[in-house]
Amino acid sequence: MADTTMKKVNLLIPLFLLVINLIFSAFLIEELIDASEPNYGVTGLFTPVIGLISFIYIRKLEGKKKIFLLIVLQLFNWIFIIFPIAVFFYGIIIMVNY
Repeated sequence: MADTTMKKVNLLIPLFLLVINLIFSAFLIEELIDASEPNYGVTGLFTPVIGLISFIYIRKLEGKKKIFLLIVLQLFNWIFIIFPIAVFFYGIIIMVNY
């Protein structure tokens, strides 16, 4: 007899990581809106790290199942990974040109 146990999808952890990323992204966007020189520090790179952790967790969790919420969360994770890194390099380019 084949044992067909199905992993229960626990969405609490990815949603919690999404909320943390939204908070860190709000700080990053607030810093971008400010007219002074950018000073993100290390906290500006928390968002891509947490986004990568969430991306890997969802990737392992998802398997062959395609749940719409998980697809949307993966899209947000890509944004959380790429956007702060792009802003960081853009800030370096601006500082070098002065």
